[in-house]
Amino acid sequence: MRKNWLWYQFFRFPLVKSGLYFFYKKIIIEGKEHIPRNKPILFVPNHQNSFMDAFLVVVHTKPFTYFLTRAQAFNPPLLAKFLRSLNMLPVYRVRDGLSSVTKNNAIFDECIQYLKRNDAILIFPEANHDLKRRIRPLSKGFTRIAFDAEVQENWNMDLQIIPVGLNYTEHQRSRNAVKVVFGEPILMKQFQELYEKDERAAANALKKQVSDEMKKLVMHVPNLDHYPLSKIILDDLEDDPKKLIDPETANKNVEKIEQNATSELYEIAKKVYELAEKNDFNVKTIHGRKKPVLALILLFPLCLFSWLNNLIPYQAVRRITSKVIKDHAFDASIKFLLGLILFPLFWILASSILWLSGVPVEFVIGYFGLSIATSVLFKNANLIVREAKEKRQLEEFSKTHPEEYKEFINGIKILNEFRSEVL
Repeated sequence: MRKNWLWYQFFRFPLVKSGLYFFYKKIIIEGKEHIPRNKPILFVPNHQNSFMDAFLVVVHTKPFTYFLTRAQAFNPPLLAKFLRSLNMLPVYRVRDGLSSVTKNNAIFDECIQYLKRNDAILIFPEANHDLKRRIRPLSKGFTRIAFDAEVQENWNMDLQIIPVGLNYTEHQRSRNAVKVVFGEPILMKQFQELYEKDERAAANALKKQVSDEMKKLVMHVPNLDHYPLSKIILDDLEDDPKKLIDPETANKNVEKIEQNATSELYEIAKKVYELAEKNDFNVKTIHGRKKPVLALILLFPLCLFSWLNNLIPYQAVRRITSKVIKDHAFDASIKFLLGLILFPLFWILASSILWLSGVPVEFVIGYFGLSIATSVLFKNANLIVREAKEKRQLEEFSKTHPEEYKEFINGIKILNEFRSEVL
């Protein structure tokens, strides 16, 4: 048995998996039947949402999985030891310096040894993360591991590459839906003949096939310049989030937009997108998102309790995230990891205070159980508070920048009309 087996399985299943099912309202898994048993596997997911991408893959697969993480996260040494215990391996990028990049040789060799014993490796072929809903150009790191592994085993390893699509309704917020789609395996054996003739051509062929398969598993906007239009129409103005995380539906809608959009619409979308990003406006709030009104009315006492009871740990998580995190792709990951610690810690502390104050044990236990059970209602209650704040922010902007505000609102109206016509 591997020395960290028990700790890794505890972290992966009871801790992270249960935490994920509290953090997300719904997790949909498709294609698990494509994951082979007792075979070496290379998982290659898209990378939009930092650590959450890796967590969502490894907790829904059986193989003992190692995943490559950027080396910057492995400082100081104590943290490096902790991350290593969780099967994370440091991978170095060109920006880390040429001397650092050469360290990848040892890491890639380590990956190959794990594959030889039928373990799995998770590597993000895009090499960096981005919140945009599209597949970016792939790096060559995963091809090197795949080909070197097969060559060392004289092409008898039977390595399976599994493309994975991660689809989020909202990347940065909790209590939303996410769909994880495992694609059909790509067999490395098929590239043997080409590799023996031309290694570069074989690597490019593998990259192309993996990229093409990944594009089927997520919403993919081919042209980056056209991204604002697809993002606003299919994400911000969409009332049914299920359409957004269904790759087939989303990609059909992207195609419809591409076929019918004009240069004027692309320009309007770009202005709306940039103004929203610059001022931290939420187009969904302006458009008017559907709210769980009936649930809020029926569950009002529980929602109110959840909001009041969780406000302190929530504010702590929010402040740390907003002040410390500069890259928004880390928002959900940091919120999840902090929430995994701070919310239970607060409930334990509050329960202890109640018990020390002389409150009967059965009431203390009831409070703790109610805190866990109603934590999933916090977002519903907080949504009202957050939208009120966003509307005040917009109202203030309309007074200080009336012309920009008018152009912004008119732009959203034009894009919504186009959406109604095309979709």
